[in-house]
Amino acid sequence: MEKLLEQISKVKRDKLGTDIPLLIFRVLRHYTHFYAADLLGERGANILLINAGRALGEELGNMLYDEELDNYLKNIAEFVEKEKIGLLKVVEKADDKLVVQLDECITCAGMDNIGKRICHFEVGLVAGLVEKYLGKKVMATETKCGANGEGTCEVTVHF
Repeated sequence: MEKLLEQISKVKRDKLGTDIPLLIFRVLRHYTHFYAADLLGERGANILLINAGRALGEELGNMLYDEELDNYLKNIAEFVEKEKIGLLKVVEKADDKLVVQLDECITCAGMDNIGKRICHFEVGLVAGLVEKYLGKKVMATETKCGANGEGTCEVTVHF
């Protein structure tokens, strides 16, 4: 798995470049979840996305790591914005938990209120990044979601 991020980061598209429309990303993301739910059930599809995000978070954690937590969080926020995943900000940092908001979330920003939280991949991503820093498993949950009419996405991580 370690080489996967390195391999998929290699792009040779001289004319088209590396960007894709957000709509295409969302079609891939949401239809993947829809068909995974057919095979695995809703909970199984959610876990699949969380685990995929967690694996990516651990890989990115290797690239962005800094021993100083504030620097590490700054590196993460800069990466998330640069890659247009969203605008990440820490809203609470305590001994037993971390709460981050993700505004302009790549998965749900601007969507109508569909009455549920859907940013499972982002939850896993945040969990993987925190696990890389702490060196232990954490429990992460989506406590707000734009698709649930809550105006922003928020992930709460308990250590």
